[in-house]
Formats: sequence, structure tokens, C-alpha cells
Amino acid sequence: MPFPERKPIMTGLFRILLSLVALAAVALPVAAQEEALSLVPGNAVTVGVVHLAEMRTSPLSSVLFEHVDRMTAEGEAAKFLLDAGLQPHRDVDLLVVATSPGTHPGSALDVLVIAEGDFNPQRLSAAIVARGAIRNSAYLILPEEEGENGAVAFLSPTLAIAGNERSVVNAIAARAAGGTDFMRRGSLAKDLRRVAPGATAWALIDVARVARLTKGDTIDTGSGQTGAVLRAAMTNVSTVAMWAKDTGDALHLGATSSSTDIETLQLLEDAVRGALAALRIGAAEKAPEMVAVLRRFDIQRASDSMTVEGSIPAAIIRDLVAKQMAVAMKSR
Repeated sequence: MPFPERKPIMTGLFRILLSLVALAAVALPVAAQEEALSLVPGNAVTVGVVHLAEMRTSPLSSVLFEHVDRMTAEGEAAKFLLDAGLQPHRDVDLLVVATSPGTHPGSALDVLVIAEGDFNPQRLSAAIVARGAIRNSAYLILPEEEGENGAVAFLSPTLAIAGNERSVVNAIAARAAGGTDFMRRGSLAKDLRRVAPGATAWALIDVARVARLTKGDTIDTGSGQTGAVLRAAMTNVSTVAMWAKDTGDALHLGATSSSTDIETLQLLEDAVRGALAALRIGAAEKAPEMVAVLRRFDIQRASDSMTVEGSIPAAIIRDLVAKQMAVAMKSR
């Protein structure tokens, strides 16, 4: 299991929306199983969930796997998967990714990846050790990366975790103690109500804490007038919730930003409307079928939140996925 890169966590609401549209081609999934969420740190500032098992059985999401099966990894990646006996798109059922504050102000965020599925711990461990990892009594220590060791632990044949060493050690201890208090007391857990019931995937971001912990470095709102408006608005946003729901005949997408400041919510609405207009202009030439779809995206503002929702028909998604995979295969 690769050690996750610490890439920017939030790119602004309109980029989040664009990312969700793009994720129609790589699918997302619903509330995680209790065991996986029980390992999420109680002070997590971001949490994301992907249920791959549900994707495999969905008439819509399974389109992705049909194309993935036609593409094979190459070089060292292919050799590792062969040595490990792992087929990620078939063996991994659930992914949860969480970030939490480091040990001291200004330090990098801790990253924890939790995976549920069908694993062969012995074979996976051997493949990782063969590539430089060191065996510990409870986990494998990965070669140092950017001044900090990564780690992987196989807690059972169906549960694996990876991340920076501190986050893995903490997760192992939390499991031994019966789990964390994330669902009971975590500040992000209360925003699960913002996620659409039965969502196929969801993500929560504590914007205020992420900005404070990273001094704003991870919040990229883009350039131009829309980016400037969004930068102004994001300073007063508390949390962002995103979700995607695969119904088989369409992919429903949504994102909600929470704030108690009316002016902030108005700015967000203006920025999202501008972003959707820009997306329609960009789609007119490359994907004209998306223009009408984007026009139907709905924006609603409440006293404490701004929500944008929309649906992409399955036929359009299949066409977009096929085009993207064709381009990918051509460039190989």
C-alpha cells in the first residue's frame, strides 16, 4: 500500500465541484463501515470515504472497472502487485483517508489511510520488505520520505492501514482501546448530516482548522475574479461537505459550505454561479453534452450554509469515461 502524498487538501468550492464531476470517471462511494471509522482520529480535520465494493456492483460505476481491466500497470508497479498478489480494483472494498494535526504547530498534517478488503498480509508484507521496508513487531516501517518514516500495518486479513509512522502507531493503539471518539465527539462528525442519505461517497473538510494549521497554504482558490471572490469567502467558511451518489442511471453530486456569515454565503453563491458558467463555456467545445447538464445544477442558500447539487446522466458519464480511457490508452 503506497504512502499517500500530502497534496493540497482543499481547492475551493468551484474546484471541488469540478473535481466531483471528474470523479464521475473514477467513481466514489456511502458511509464507511463502523470499524474503519472507529480508527479515524477524533481531531481529524479531513475525512474521505470510498466504497469500492459498491462501485463494482453498480451498473454505472462498474463501467470504470471494465476499462481498468483493459489497462495494466507497468514496470515496478506491476511487479509489486504481482509479488503482493494484489489487484486493488478487485481486492479493496473500502478506503478511508483522514488527516489530523501533527505533533506541534506548523508541522505537517498526519495522514492515515484505512483499507478494508481481501488481503494476504504475509505476501503483501514480503513484497513491501523486499522494497526496503523494515519489520516492526506491529507494523512495517517504510523508507524515510521527506524527513519522516511511513508505515503500513495489516491488522487482519481484511483490514490494513498506512500513513506516516505516528498516525499508524496511534491507529493501532486506538483499535486496541476499542476505537477513537471521532463519531461521538469529533468536530467533523456533526457535519455528516450535510451528506446526502445513501451517498456513494463523501468527504468532510474542516476549512477553518486546515487553514490555521497550514497557514492557508493548502487552500487554492484559483486565479481570476472567481478565485478572488472565493478567497474572500473562504476565510469565514467553517466546514465543507461533499458527496456523490451512484443510482445506476445517474451520478448525483453535491457540496455544502457552512458559515454563519450571510455575506460569506452570498460570496460563495456568486463564486459558484460564476464557476458553473465558466465550466459551461469550457464544455461547449470539448463536451457540448455537458452544457445542458451543468445548467441544471441547483444552488440553494440557507441561514447557515450554501449547497450546490446536480446530476450527470449515466449515458454521458459512460461516454466521457470511454473517451478518457481511449486517450489514456493511446498515450501509453
